[in-house]
Amino acid sequence: MNSIGNVGKKTLFSLTIPIFLELLLVTVVGNIDTIMLGYYSDEAVGAIGGITQLLNIQNVIFSFINMATSILTAQFLGAKDYKRVKQVISVSLVLNILLGLVLGGIYLFFWKGLLQKINLPEELVGIGKYYFQMVGGLCVFQGIILSCGAILKSHGSPTETLIINLGVNILNIFGNALFIFGWLGMPVLGPTGVGISTVISRGIGCIVAFYMMCKYCNFTFRKKYIKPFPFKIVKNILSIGLPTAGENLAWNIGQLIIVAIVNTMGTAIIAARTYLMLISSFIMTLSIALGQGTAIQIGHLVGAGEIKEVYNKCIKSVKIAFIFAFVATSIVCLLRKPIMNIFTTNPDILEASLKIFPLMILLEMGRVFNIVIINSLHAAGDIKFPMFIGISFVFTIAVLFSYVLGISLGWGLVGIWIANAMDEWIRGLAMYFRWKSKKWQNKSFV
Repeated sequence: MNSIGNVGKKTLFSLTIPIFLELLLVTVVGNIDTIMLGYYSDEAVGAIGGITQLLNIQNVIFSFINMATSILTAQFLGAKDYKRVKQVISVSLVLNILLGLVLGGIYLFFWKGLLQKINLPEELVGIGKYYFQMVGGLCVFQGIILSCGAILKSHGSPTETLIINLGVNILNIFGNALFIFGWLGMPVLGPTGVGISTVISRGIGCIVAFYMMCKYCNFTFRKKYIKPFPFKIVKNILSIGLPTAGENLAWNIGQLIIVAIVNTMGTAIIAARTYLMLISSFIMTLSIALGQGTAIQIGHLVGAGEIKEVYNKCIKSVKIAFIFAFVATSIVCLLRKPIMNIFTTNPDILEASLKIFPLMILLEMGRVFNIVIINSLHAAGDIKFPMFIGISFVFTIAVLFSYVLGISLGWGLVGIWIANAMDEWIRGLAMYFRWKSKKWQNKSFV
């Protein structure tokens, strides 16, 4: 196993570019789903937008295993402790499969109550319920893909993850076309057809992802890796994963509450927010990729004991991400009218959304701090501080001021975006000063 050597030779951009392309691919396909559904109906877009926010909870739960897997794998590779690397991989796969089965059962049998909890209008529930049951009920496929992807990236193989997602998403797009446009004589099923396409493509993807992970990480599943069961590995995963899960879960619950607030503003506002969130996801992609690339390098450097190099890598990545976020959001703001016309020509949706674009610059610049520095803190083993700040601020700032500005003062989506920008900037600055303090040192798991 020579993964540590491979990572050591790679620059930040050689790690970041494949991750960026993978994330961009996922984002593009997500937008293509929405564009395709836009031809079906704006109501379908609103339904899937609200449901997607709810389904993001599953990704948060999977991510707490994957985040811990990535950190532990990178640090153990840095320390050249390959036995524990294989134990981490084995435990990660087992836990994600179990979680996927439990979550799938919850989504499948309690779908109605869950959709009612986010105040999704009844007509939108009817449109999206089968999509929710299928994609949520079989979320175990997504859990396996995400787990294998995290392991491949930790080994310095992000290109393989890109290839997996490329295949999955091509299948997904083709399947969407079959059921949205009726290609090859297939029935036009709208969101239900998108659900069928998503489940089939992910099912194939999880098989391919497991094969490629075994091949490129020199891994073969053996009973000896989990027997006797490595409870110390589980403890380390939970000590990393539970705080990060709490942080991410709090953010997603906060966003669900905000979605519930938006859902009281009418179908046009719901659809406008959905389109705006998808556009924002493009802007975030490079910053997320830089954060993940930085985290891989930091994890290996921490494991190898090269602490002096860790600090500067994070600061450099923050500066790069900051510049790209400003440039990207400024371009998007200037092109806001033609961009929105890609998604819809509904005058009510356009009126609600066009005024938000200048606020995207404010929001995304603040988000850069969180994406890059929190990834760096996690990779260094500093877990609890980001969790405390994240959980505290999402409810006291993002949710509270979304209600105050959006509902009480009647600012609508403008108030929602300002509240979220406040949250991102304050949390981002808190993370920045935490990194500057160097209190994250001596928190590694090696």
